[in-house]
Parts: sequence; structure tokens; C-alpha cells
Amino acid sequence: MKDVLKLAALVGAVLAASFAFVALQQKKGYGLAEGAPAPPLRLAALQGGEVDRESYRGRVVLVNFWATWCPPCVEEMPSLERLHRTLGPEGLVVLGVSIDEDGGALQDFVKRAGVTFPILRDPGGRKAAAAWRTSGWPETYVIDGKGRIVRKIAGPARWDTPEAIAWFRGLLKPAAPS
Repeated sequence: MKDVLKLAALVGAVLAASFAFVALQQKKGYGLAEGAPAPPLRLAALQGGEVDRESYRGRVVLVNFWATWCPPCVEEMPSLERLHRTLGPEGLVVLGVSIDEDGGALQDFVKRAGVTFPILRDPGGRKAAAAWRTSGWPETYVIDGKGRIVRKIAGPARWDTPEAIAWFRGLLKPAAPS
């Protein structure tokens, strides 16, 4: 009986320490939260040149962190492309941030998949992915025209559903005059 009580006390202490650690990490700001300002994002583009998210100020921007070796990332890429083609003309900006080290494999994938939105390079996730404190891939942030995070999605999503398109159109609507 004493051994069971000791084990229960040890498990309880470990769980309490774990929850306290997670709460402390969140209070220190390790996870980007909805409503927070989006961090800077300035990276070399696969297509050449450099892209700075700040140049899209005033527009809705979707930033998707991904990799070619990540099956869920590859799976969601066609729906991201369809979202881009559908709402790009209405003002939505889709930016893919690849953490791939192998630029050749990335280039081959983008060509084969027919991706037309800008793909930015963050080899190994050492620059932007670290600044945005991503915790896995894919991880997506939707930024409003004021530069605030309005949605954070960890894991793959279907970006081209009627519900998603309607939600993005709601964000893209100009504010009604007061």
C-alpha cells in the first residue's frame, strides 16, 4: 500500500510540474496567440528576389510553414493552391514558407505540384519558423490587414471548402463606413 501511495504522489508531482511548465511557457510568450501582432517575415523567394510580409500591410495574408518531406504538408498543398487561385484576385495573399534544406527537391516539388503562390526559403526553419515559434508542420497563420494574427492552425487543413472560402471573403471585405 505504501508503494502505491508513493507512486501516486510521484505521478501527481510529475503531472503538476508538467502543467506548470506549459503554463509558464505560454506566459513567457513562447506560443504565438490569435490577436497578437505577427512577427516580421522577410525571406528569399524560391522564384528569386526577396519577399517581405510588411509589403502586404493592409491585406489579408496566409502564411503556411511546410516541407516537401512532410506528408500532411504535401496533402494540403493542392487546396492551398486552389484557395490562392480563387481568392488571390480578391486580395488574399498566400505565402508558403518551406523549411526544406534541399532547394532542388523543393523546386522539383513546386513545379510538379503546380504551385503558383510565392514560396519562401527558411532552410531548417532556423530563421522565420523560429521567430514565429512554429511547433510542427504544417502550421498556418492568417494575418489581417493590421498585421494581427486572426487564426493559427496547427496541422493540415482543407483550404478550399465553401466554408473556408466564405470565412476568408469575410476577412477580405472592407470595413463598412461608419
